[in-house]
Amino acid sequence: MEPISPNGTVSVAVTIDDLFMWKGTPIPSTHSPLRTATDMVGAFANHGIKGVYSFSGTAPAEENRELFKVFDRWTEAGHYVSNHTHNHASLNWINAKKYIADIERTEEFIHPWASQAPTKFFRYCMDMWGDTREKHEAVEEYLMRSGYLSSPLSAWFYDHAWIVPHWRACKLADKDAIGYLKRTFVETAVDQFRRQAAAARQMFGRDPAHIWLVHGSPIGGECIGEILDAFAAANVRFISLEEAMLDPIYKTQPVITHKFRNQTQKWAEARGVIMPQVPPDIVHDIDKVAHIDGETNEDIFGNVLKGLCDSVGGEFSWPGWD
Repeated sequence: MEPISPNGTVSVAVTIDDLFMWKGTPIPSTHSPLRTATDMVGAFANHGIKGVYSFSGTAPAEENRELFKVFDRWTEAGHYVSNHTHNHASLNWINAKKYIADIERTEEFIHPWASQAPTKFFRYCMDMWGDTREKHEAVEEYLMRSGYLSSPLSAWFYDHAWIVPHWRACKLADKDAIGYLKRTFVETAVDQFRRQAAAARQMFGRDPAHIWLVHGSPIGGECIGEILDAFAAANVRFISLEEAMLDPIYKTQPVITHKFRNQTQKWAEARGVIMPQVPPDIVHDIDKVAHIDGETNEDIFGNVLKGLCDSVGGEFSWPGWD
């Protein structure tokens, strides 16, 4: 496989968000969060990857305490749990006071596992750091005062777009659709990392250490092994989140925005750099696979995201994933 960078090895910290999925997200009857976590820790072991941080809203586990066994499996394998708020609401929807309260609420649930981690990380939901400078600074001041280190992302591949189609394909027992979804999931993961790494290299004149995300979805669990295999074949070196965070590109947020943007995209916006095919066209087409009336991405995620917003008394706006 062609290397990610013509300049040599690219360092990547793998991180996982939302091992419980978001409250209200449909999960195939053949899958479970515990199965997904087990698939992921197995894939990490195959590549010698240790100390992977997971960031999960805890609202689903408040209603189903059995979900906390996922954290047991995760930490028993040598990986870490960190704060991602309780309800997984975007800071765009609420004020800083409500957001901070949600950070504190989840800490009560995750403490037995989070206390095992060497670093007290926090990740903003949807990597949205606030749509106003006032919100952003208020939350960051609280996090620093409370000993948290905010972990942004520099690379993702819009993997949320595959979750509902995969659920529908499993529901229909459509093996051809499942195969197509898994193949394009892996291909898009590699292609998007290649594109986002290229943009970072263009801006900084070097390959920074990247922080990469995949969600703890059923399809993510099934495909993570193939993605890591492809990364390794493309001259990727897996590093810890702590090592990646030492890179200067994470020392500041280059723009304050209401948009769904990772750190590389924010730097690109600040510097006027165009990122072709980010997001990829396939995210607009993938929802046609295994179609079921009334169960499109917009139908399902519209209700899920509105529910997350309502759970914290917020004012809903679409995250702008495109």
